[in-house]
Amino acid sequence: MININIPELVEVAVSDPEFSREIRYFNGILKLAIESDEFSIKFDDGKLVSVENRSVPDEECKIFVKGTAEHWGKMLEPYPVPFYQCFQTTAVKHGLVLSSTNETFAY
Repeated sequence: MININIPELVEVAVSDPEFSREIRYFNGILKLAIESDEFSIKFDDGKLVSVENRSVPDEECKIFVKGTAEHWGKMLEPYPVPFYQCFQTTAVKHGLVLSSTNETFAY
């Protein structure tokens, strides 16, 4: 099973200038799930508020991304194989579950 330190991943992401620019107006919860392990990542006006290892109902999340350990392992490879290089293609071709909110496609 893949071992991803989500709090560490989020800290790296929010320190990245490109990620920070893209997320700068986001308000709400972004949920990441690896198998049954779920993380709620809360932002307010683009600023990280909290990262919690807890389940939040999908309808309370602005964005959710749910996948198997295999999905995440292949997407996080240094050079992902075709159709694992982004969330959308992994969802269409391999069954990754994405929310269909406006925010999902804006952010």
